[in-house]
Amino acid sequence: MSGPLVSVVTPSYEQAEFLEDNLRSVMEQTGPSVEHVVVDGGSTDGSVALLESYEDRYDLRWVSEPDDGQSDALNKGIEMATGRWLCWVNSDDYLLPGALDTFAEARRDNPDSDVIYGDFVFVDADGEEIGRKYNTRPSRFVHKHYYQFTGNHSTFFRRGVIEGVGGIDEDLQYTMDTELFWRLLEADLEMTHVPGFLGARRLHEAAKTTGEPPEARLAEIRALKSGYDHTVPERALPDKLLTVAAFALQGTYHTLDGRPEAIRHMLA
Repeated sequence: MSGPLVSVVTPSYEQAEFLEDNLRSVMEQTGPSVEHVVVDGGSTDGSVALLESYEDRYDLRWVSEPDDGQSDALNKGIEMATGRWLCWVNSDDYLLPGALDTFAEARRDNPDSDVIYGDFVFVDADGEEIGRKYNTRPSRFVHKHYYQFTGNHSTFFRRGVIEGVGGIDEDLQYTMDTELFWRLLEADLEMTHVPGFLGARRLHEAAKTTGEPPEARLAEIRALKSGYDHTVPERALPDKLLTVAAFALQGTYHTLDGRPEAIRHMLA
């Protein structure tokens, strides 16, 4: 089959400070063929000049024009993409070296998978590691009451999966990833977790999910939680107890998967 195996889709706006790390992280991947689709919202901070300087160095396609926010940009990028698999990596985040090789190996070992995902690290504005997120097998309970089961910067979706569950919700500007992952959990999909680190999520002052959350973000979180289906025991038990139970379940999964380092990280 012609065309790239993977399309990395990157929404971007006024992120020139971090965008080059993102571009290089895709350009320097080895293994399967990859294209990079960057959808810029009309930045005026030097992002366009940076994109122009990279467009002849690897398979990079980009547009820079006003849009209706990150979710709109993502759907636009997914429509532009030609790869058989998709990966969504925001412009201030990046792929880790070897991520595509790890994905390709997991794909060969799990040919029926619709979603393949790994773990990710948290980095600061300078790209220094400041934390780790060890993911586990998919779990609605853990997703609802503790932490979403994966992160977009370490997840690969078979072509058509995102469109098949309805695309990115353009009414959401903060919780679109968590809401998408919930719909994936609700769908009849084959998902494979790779016990390795594939992406980096950058925490910095300008990130919209860093610091004290604005009311718009809190409202999205409340709406998201109210939309989850809950069993009778879940409706009866207090939230704090459910969080403890979800934390324990994730720890159990790490134990079953033979990952003592993940247990130590959870308890640190």
